[in-house]
Amino acid sequence: MGKNLKGKECGKGIYQRKDGRYSARYIDKAAKRHKKYFQALPEARNWMEDAKYAEKHEEVFIATEATVDEWFEFWIENIVGDLAPNTICNYRE
Repeated sequence: MGKNLKGKECGKGIYQRKDGRYSARYIDKAAKRHKKYFQALPEARNWMEDAKYAEKHEEVFIATEATVDEWFEFWIENIVGDLAPNTICNYRE
């Protein structure tokens, strides 16, 4: 649990930085970290709740007859997300 500058609990994944802004972060199902800064604590809590709700209710790709190449293309485009061009090139090789 994160804390604010006065020592009060802010909630899981939320803390107050020394400049007074609040930082909220969480890790999604694909093990990708999401982080955002806010001016007020309620904004950080709302963003965290909305992001977790969206992740929980998004559609999941389930392919019964997918080949390894089809799964790889889906993985590159949807799961690993934005990567450096050299990293994508190395993955494809």
